[in-house]
Formats: sequence, structure tokens, C-alpha cells
Amino acid sequence: HTSAKPYNGMIDAARTIVREEGFWALYKGSIPALLLTSHGGVQFAVYEFLRKHFHYARAKKDDLVEAGEKSSVMNRLEKSAGYLAMGAVSKMTASTVTYPLQVVKARLQQRSEVLELTSEGEVRIVKREYAGITAALKRILDKEGPTGFFKGCIPNAIRVAPSAAVTFVTYEAVMDFLSTT
Repeated sequence: HTSAKPYNGMIDAARTIVREEGFWALYKGSIPALLLTSHGGVQFAVYEFLRKHFHYARAKKDDLVEAGEKSSVMNRLEKSAGYLAMGAVSKMTASTVTYPLQVVKARLQQRSEVLELTSEGEVRIVKREYAGITAALKRILDKEGPTGFFKGCIPNAIRVAPSAAVTFVTYEAVMDFLSTT
């Protein structure tokens, strides 16, 4: 009989998963997780495209010497808003493009029996089990339609955009520093 109570830590989670679902259940969702490594590639590709499209060139040491500038970072603070926007947009784009993989991974990794609150306010145990990636893809598409692959995408994009924006401003500052020293 499957327990629907939360785990009491990492070791309890591993033991419970192995006991209830078998050893290989520890690896559920690993293929989508590996495919999700493309997220960073998508993010940087979009960022670089936007940077070039909007003509945000990185400073070069020779350019700064000719212009008599000492610190490209300080002189380019006005461009920080552009870097913030491009960083946020690139992260939101990468998150949206790879989100279906995230949904499939999460569905594969969720417990096979979970507690769910019905619309009538009753608690019931629901069996949710996916036999594999193709079964999960088919079931999501059949039961929820294409929008099922994007459930939670907007809140996720809003959550991750600010940190990515700051990351890319920092990235540009470091790139400026390294190219001018």
C-alpha cells in the first residue's frame, strides 16, 4: 500500500521511493532532465541575438583608449536597462521553449499516489502514474491539450526573469572588465 504522506527528508524519500516504486523510480524523469540542459544554450543564443540585433557591442580596450575612457562599466550604466531587458527576455524565452520538458519531467517524477483536494472540499487519493516519456506526452496531449505542456509557464517566467536580468548585467560587466585589462 502506497503512503501519500510527505517525505521526512532525503534519505526517507529515497527509501520510500525504492520500497514503493522500485530502484529505477529514482531515475524517473532523467531523460527530460538531461534534455533540459539545452535551456542554457537557448538562453545564451537568444541573449546574443538580442545584443547584436540592438547593437550592444562590448567595449574593447583600444576603443576606450581612443575615447579617453577609464571604466567602460561606469560609462555604460545607461545601457544597463537594455542588458536587464535582454537578460529577462532571453530567460523567459528559454523557459518557455523548454517548459514542456519541465512538465514531462515533473509528471514522471511525481509520486504515483497523491492527496488531492476536490472541488467539493474533500480529500482523496489520486493515482497518477506515467509509464514513460511517450506515455506522458500522449496523456498530457490527450487529457489537457497542447496547453497542458505550459501549465505554470507564466508564473515560472515571471519568477526567473529578474535574476537572469541581473545575471546578464553582471556578465556584461565582467566581460567589459576582462576585455579592457
